[in-house]
Amino acid sequence: MAKTFSMIIGFVFLFLGILGFFFEHLFGIFHLNTVHNTVHLAIGICGVLASAKDSYSTVFSRLLGILFLLIGLAGFISPNLFGLMHVGIAENILHLIVGAISAYIGFRSVTEQPQTISKSA
Repeated sequence: MAKTFSMIIGFVFLFLGILGFFFEHLFGIFHLNTVHNTVHLAIGICGVLASAKDSYSTVFSRLLGILFLLIGLAGFISPNLFGLMHVGIAENILHLIVGAISAYIGFRSVTEQPQTISKSA
């Protein structure tokens, strides 16, 4: 599940990163700038690369989840993310949603590992 998620989220972020260079506002509520676009492209590349192996995609999902949960919470404290970029309430909520889904998939994938049954003679 983490491999598929990493691939999908990677391509979504690549698309958003490219799209952001052509549009300053997405759907009239999401603000995009060069910093935002560069971060989206980096996350997208990491996601696509992480989808090559289960362990990489699990770590990617966990890190993305933690990072986005922190960014979502920080956006409510500092609307300009401490001088890095402007984020609005809609972006904070989206970051929290993506973070929660990513963390769930990353930490859930540990419990999905098939268990082997050993035969003792």
